[in-house]
Amino acid sequence: MSTAVKAPPTTTSRDSQSPVLVAMADTFIGGMGHPGSPIRVAASMEETFRSLPSEADRRRLRLIVGILGRRSGTFLLTGRPVPFNRWPREQRVAVMSSWSTSRLTFRRQLFQVFKRLSLLAFLGDTEEDGTNPVWPEIGYPGPASAPPPTPKSIRTTTLDGDTTLTCDAVVVGSGAGGGVVAGELSAAGKDVIVLEEGGYYNEADFNQLELAMMRKLYYQGGFAATADAAIALIAGGCLGGGTVVNYTTSFRSPDWLREEWANRYGLKSFAGDEYAASMDAVYERLGVNLSHSRVSARERVLERGMRRLGWHAAYMPRNVQGCTQDARCGYCGYGCQIGAKQSTLKTYLVDAYRQRARIVVNCTVDRVLMEDGRAAGVRATVRQPGMPAFTLIVRSRAVVAAAGAIGTPALLLRSGVRAPAVGKWLRLHPATAVSGIFDESLRPWEGTLQAIYSDEFANLDGQHFGPKIESAPLHPALLALVTPWRKPDQYSRLMRSLPNLSLTGILLRDSGAGQVSTRDGAPQVTYRLSRRDLAHMRKGIEAGVRVLEAAGAKEIFTSQAAYVAYRPGQQGGVEEFMDEVDRHGYGPGQMAYVSFHQMGSCRMGNDPATSVIGPDHQAHTVKGLFIADGSAFPSASGVNPMITIMAMAHRASRFIAAAC
Repeated sequence: MSTAVKAPPTTTSRDSQSPVLVAMADTFIGGMGHPGSPIRVAASMEETFRSLPSEADRRRLRLIVGILGRRSGTFLLTGRPVPFNRWPREQRVAVMSSWSTSRLTFRRQLFQVFKRLSLLAFLGDTEEDGTNPVWPEIGYPGPASAPPPTPKSIRTTTLDGDTTLTCDAVVVGSGAGGGVVAGELSAAGKDVIVLEEGGYYNEADFNQLELAMMRKLYYQGGFAATADAAIALIAGGCLGGGTVVNYTTSFRSPDWLREEWANRYGLKSFAGDEYAASMDAVYERLGVNLSHSRVSARERVLERGMRRLGWHAAYMPRNVQGCTQDARCGYCGYGCQIGAKQSTLKTYLVDAYRQRARIVVNCTVDRVLMEDGRAAGVRATVRQPGMPAFTLIVRSRAVVAAAGAIGTPALLLRSGVRAPAVGKWLRLHPATAVSGIFDESLRPWEGTLQAIYSDEFANLDGQHFGPKIESAPLHPALLALVTPWRKPDQYSRLMRSLPNLSLTGILLRDSGAGQVSTRDGAPQVTYRLSRRDLAHMRKGIEAGVRVLEAAGAKEIFTSQAAYVAYRPGQQGGVEEFMDEVDRHGYGPGQMAYVSFHQMGSCRMGNDPATSVIGPDHQAHTVKGLFIADGSAFPSASGVNPMITIMAMAHRASRFIAAAC
């Protein structure tokens, strides 16, 4: 075996120039793919580095790579005075494996960063011809269909240099909150400008290639995470925001949640007819229904397990029209090719555009402009393809922050908004997965996005805290986040089981909270699960194991860094298996967590000391500044939050219209 892994002397634009990253990629993928795979994977890792919004993060990663490329640096990290890229593969594998379960959090963090970078690129990126050499090895077919030549229904506003615009209301963000506000304000006759940080893509762009679509459609290209790399942060990052990439699950705000917000937080309107009417209006505009919940093979086994256990199981309400629920539908987390998903791109943003709203994409809002204690507009940077960056000033009577529970508090902090609650009480709905391998073919990348769920344990303490059980389509790059890696051959075996795999997603309503701060102006998220939430997560993991066992899985494993597996019928049963799960831990880098729903970081309330906005969605300390997204939640919703966000935004639009 060679003692060094180096990039070849002649490289293309898609080949890496970093021997350390090539070695790191080779470490994780081992002999899978073809001999050139590590070089291409390393180049993809470099592209991800460059796309990170925080210069501090980019600098830190470059520093770590540089340290591993020097004798002295590698000695400090590993005790071996030889650059990492000159180690034999088996030694590189051994050190990464030891880091994965190290007692030192810093080493576990480094392992998770390099694992995600390497395997996301390896499994999700493609060659020049659009294929990936590892897909045939793991039984994955790649895209189910080519994107259709669908024309775009919105013509975005094109600018050619520094510009100043005026309007009644400028809306920052275009997802579940911003899209609804734009549509409703435009319908009320207001002059609206929508500013979206991401690009504009539609059916013609949705090519079903994981990494390409993640980079275009997701926040930070799908690579965002908490500061300690413990929780991956999955959110929309394109025109239409999360409504373009979410799984169409459309739960109404639960009655108990509305009562909690009314009674505990003094927000009485949420328990009344006014908010109910907004939910009804959103449901009608999105066409939410229960007629498109055909259970796929991946979820059929989960339903079988739930029924055998006698547990609650129900079908998902979904915001789709004419959904075929065929093989293509499992790819809709990367955009719906057939246009069935009723995102804001298909509904409220089109409504706004038809009422003459202007929409600017590739536009990062740097700060809210304030005059005499009142919001007067925004300052933004526009980065259009093929052009140098330039400045956009929008003067407006009202500013609506709808950049999500990570982007909105960061915007307020950059703008100097003086309010103690900005960025506080962030909820992440932390999720993990328990995976099961079956004898039957499931092709888990196909079929309805989400069709069933269980609330069997969603109220463990009488206060509606506990895990919700859902599922999701499984594609290789997403699976890489939750599949344990100990060494390449073990990982290869698990990935080759993909066609026979299903998972239970454990989605937790969190009682604890985190915080959004800024670093170099970019958002930074800190979050740790509370003891109460960890106990509930443990119960959810146990429930996932029992569902898969009852469904007939032959092998079940958690999403821990250590490979913690259970084979039904083994000595000690589920109880002893859960003891082993406990031994390997639930902390940062020990268990893989994902957040698909961020909320609560600029919450609504009556007290300026503990909330950012009042019941009218207007900031306590800045008149004319409104917030209409998931950051306004007083507490975690406990259900997929899209409908709650949209209903709140629908209600908020009346107050905003009155102010402008």
